[in-house]
Amino acid sequence: MRKSIPFLLVTILLMQSVLLLSTSNVEATSGRGGSSDDFSVAEIMVNSSEANHWVQPDGSVVVYVAKGDIVDISVEVKRGGGALTGSSSTVFVDMVHPIGFIMNSTSWETVPMLGGQSHIDSFTYTASVAHSSLDVSTNELSGGIIIRATVFNSADDRNENDVMEKSLPVALAQDDMDAEGDPRDQALPAASKSTFYGGEYPIDGSDANGIGIWQEDGSTSAVGSANWRHSNSGSDYPSASRSRLVFAFRGADSNCGYGASLDGGLSQQYIQWMCKVQLNSAGLVSAQMHVQTWGQMGAGDMVALELWRGNGAPESTIYHNFVEDIPSTTPGSWSNISWDPTDQLGGHSWSYGILFQSDGSGASSGMHVDDFVMFGIEKVSEFTLDVECDDPTGGYTTPPNTIIPMFCTITNNGYMGAQVRLQSNVSNTTWMNPSLPMIRIDSDNPTQHGTNVVLPVIPGGNTSEMWINLSIPAGADVQQQVWQVWWEDAGGTQLGELGRVTSDIAITEQYGVHLSSTAPLLAASLLPGETTDIPFKLQNAGNREAGYTITSNFQNTEWVSFVTDLNHSIVQMPMPLDKGEEVQLLLNVTAPYDELPGDVPFSLRAVCPSCGQSLFGNDVISKKIEVPVLREFTMSAEELEIEAAANGNSRVVYIDILNLGNDDEAYSLNLVQSNWRLEAYLSADETPILDAWDGETSIALNLPMPVGLSPGLYTARVTATSLDDPTVMEQITINVDVTDTAAVSVSDEDADQSYIPGDDSQSMRFEVTNDGNKPDRFTMSLDVPEGMNAEFEQLIEGDITPQLEPGASYNVTVTFTFDDDTNGQLILKVIATSVNDDTVSSDGKCTYRVGSQNWLRIISTESTIIDEEGRYEVVVRVRNQYTEGQSVSMSMDQQGTNRWYSAGVKSTDRDFWLEVEGEREVTIVFEVQSSTLETLDDDFIETNVKIWAISNSVEDAASLELSVTLKSTSGSSSDSASSGSDSWDWVGIGIWVVGGALIITLLGVLLIVINGEEEEEQDWNDDGYEDNLSATYGAVASAPSIGSMEKSVPEIAPPPQIAQTPEVQTGPPVPAAGLPEGWTMEQWGHYGQQWLDNQM
Repeated sequence: MRKSIPFLLVTILLMQSVLLLSTSNVEATSGRGGSSDDFSVAEIMVNSSEANHWVQPDGSVVVYVAKGDIVDISVEVKRGGGALTGSSSTVFVDMVHPIGFIMNSTSWETVPMLGGQSHIDSFTYTASVAHSSLDVSTNELSGGIIIRATVFNSADDRNENDVMEKSLPVALAQDDMDAEGDPRDQALPAASKSTFYGGEYPIDGSDANGIGIWQEDGSTSAVGSANWRHSNSGSDYPSASRSRLVFAFRGADSNCGYGASLDGGLSQQYIQWMCKVQLNSAGLVSAQMHVQTWGQMGAGDMVALELWRGNGAPESTIYHNFVEDIPSTTPGSWSNISWDPTDQLGGHSWSYGILFQSDGSGASSGMHVDDFVMFGIEKVSEFTLDVECDDPTGGYTTPPNTIIPMFCTITNNGYMGAQVRLQSNVSNTTWMNPSLPMIRIDSDNPTQHGTNVVLPVIPGGNTSEMWINLSIPAGADVQQQVWQVWWEDAGGTQLGELGRVTSDIAITEQYGVHLSSTAPLLAASLLPGETTDIPFKLQNAGNREAGYTITSNFQNTEWVSFVTDLNHSIVQMPMPLDKGEEVQLLLNVTAPYDELPGDVPFSLRAVCPSCGQSLFGNDVISKKIEVPVLREFTMSAEELEIEAAANGNSRVVYIDILNLGNDDEAYSLNLVQSNWRLEAYLSADETPILDAWDGETSIALNLPMPVGLSPGLYTARVTATSLDDPTVMEQITINVDVTDTAAVSVSDEDADQSYIPGDDSQSMRFEVTNDGNKPDRFTMSLDVPEGMNAEFEQLIEGDITPQLEPGASYNVTVTFTFDDDTNGQLILKVIATSVNDDTVSSDGKCTYRVGSQNWLRIISTESTIIDEEGRYEVVVRVRNQYTEGQSVSMSMDQQGTNRWYSAGVKSTDRDFWLEVEGEREVTIVFEVQSSTLETLDDDFIETNVKIWAISNSVEDAASLELSVTLKSTSGSSSDSASSGSDSWDWVGIGIWVVGGALIITLLGVLLIVINGEEEEEQDWNDDGYEDNLSATYGAVASAPSIGSMEKSVPEIAPPPQIAQTPEVQTGPPVPAAGLPEGWTMEQWGHYGQQWLDNQM
């Protein structure tokens, strides 16, 4: 028991100590806060008599104020938990523009608060910038200045509720529309207060001429105590009215100041300066107008929200008719009218208000208007930046001699252009040598690339890109550094730093190399076989020592290259270098002798055989060597000296062209003659494409050696020019020695007509030209064909021409005729022989078409017997046997028969046109006198006339001998007289009847024979035309007598006289086969010999 009491006392003392320690810890915890001791912002309240309430589409209410309103902002801060010891906190309240910059800031210290207590404090704020936006389709209000309240207590470790934000929309202007500006109650508002004033404005846009119809209405209002209406109480609104409510204030003088303009007409109506408030759209991002209304309008009338410039002529006005939003017509039931004219403002300054306009037709009670608000977002010069960079979260790890690029974009959150300064540095100051910093900035500023760059102005809402490049020096030791990039305001707003990026840099150990060259990508230009040196630099870019071997690589193994130092001594490989050490070297390169043109790529590579691992860095250089086109060629000729006569015998000189260049080539060819009369020419204007090095072609220089070319020395220079490079050319000159030459030419002539055999003589000129190169005379001679007679006229000294100078001509005249019975094509040669050289001669030819060429044919089927006086017509047919139509002229040769009768072609048949295979009847007219027939020497006289058909289209003339028999009438006159005494001679009548029948029968047989002959289509005779006897009697059965034109049947002698005809016939013996079918002895006596001749 004694032992237990002391033990109990010790135990009690220990428990008391533990309790005391526990109490102290609890009290300490209560004093510093913790998870159960939280400071938070409970509520933000806006208190102001000027505050307005906006009902959102979901029924919630938003408090908003107008620009210039003064509001009290209260912040309630609460301490959570159950602490029994008071603790204070600091409250910060910032008025933050939605762009992100702080417009106003204040703070206060709370009183010490126990757990569960709260503290409220407030401050006064003047809304200086409008920021609000109304969705006119839903009437939802958004935007506003952000009230940001923050509570801070050092012991508070729960921070998610330390900050609270609340938006306060700020309108551009607001008016309760209590009709304070209605002068009818003789109580206008304070002069400086902006409200609505009525005015009557003519439709033409001239000044106000009255205060208008708008007036106060004391009925139930949407806000405030009154509203506006545009009619007298209990009446309809007036017709033909244009009345405005103008948002304005009364000025102290005519200078309304910034943001307002004087309305002169309205000032006269109110007898004081009236200043219209201006909506400066250039300083706004957006703007919306709003009122509440009810009522109804007549057709053609309107009430509208209006914006206007000047005095508001229709062309300077934009408006929104209330009827577009279908307002309520129930009294006191207010409807929202909202309008967003932002897209129509165009940067102008506008007056604004409410427009009532009516026409002259019917009216109604009109509209009640209340609760005007102009929402908008004003542009401010302040701005913030959104900075985005691709820097890794853990920083950069890199070996030496590398470039670390950081790509960043910054976005101007402001509404106006922003000037920004970009800066960067690294904590290793040795890398920040001002003359060669390791940092380079590439941005939209093309002239600044250092560590401090001012960016071009960034328009509001736009983004700018930039690259910040940090170069790690070659040979840099293993180390840790800090890299910083930051942006500052470089304009007049003095916003300070706007963004910063900080990143860690770690340098690792690494073998490295850096090959570089000051030579461009096209390092050199070498012709085949040439040599050059290409400079390059080798650097140990790592932070460990190494030995390097340099090798070069060409696709064509015929290229020769090796590495030398700057003294052109070959460098031994491998080459040891300390870390960061560098050396300048040369690559000696020789091009092959047969290299083709073009770019030849090659590479230089650095390797470290002793490093045991791959090299970090730039170990390869790739370049090109240009092999230009070598343009070279030669020209050679078989002979350079030519001696020739100017006799028209061509000479040809062949010229060889050899391409000695390294590219395929073609050449243009040009010929220059010392005298154009040489008439030399080349076989081609261009050569074909010649292969590189050994392409060859030949061209011909043609020397026509024209007759008449003066003797002397001539030159022909041939120039070949490269088509690809006109500066590359070669030429060769050929000397041509022209000797004395005799030459002559006689013109060939063309006889453009047909000639009639036996016709009168005609003449033709032939031109003799001295084609030699010396004065000369020429002996003329003729080669005359059979059937033609020709001789020279006007030649002297035995048919010799006068002396002709070189190139001169002389016309010799040849007179010619053709023998009778000559037909066909006859060729006459006119020969000229040089007097200077009788071995030189020339001749000219002419072909004459004589008589018929069988292209025209004259056909006669009648025999003509004239036995009494009168006019007779004989018809012949002319046929076209040519392949084309012909123009034909008819003529006749009487051949001495004009002593018995006159004859000729009928005037209508002398000229006509015949188509191909066409025929035409031509009438020959004979006239004979009775005295001729009575005085004939014989009873029958045979005569002939020749008919000609001459073609005017081709060289042809056809003829026909037409036989005409004249019968004497002297022996039958007495018989006629005696018979005439007997009025009826029945025997004579019988003879006439029998004779007429016989004649008709013979005529029928004659037509059958004629038709048979025409179908055979035989030529007339070997000479190409048909004699008149064959055409007349070759196939006829009988020969009817032809009387005068007045008689269809000619009167002939009585039969007894006809029967006596055999007594006087002198015809040839009758053939053994008898008379031709249908012939009589009388016919045989007259025409038998002709018939026999035709049968041969």
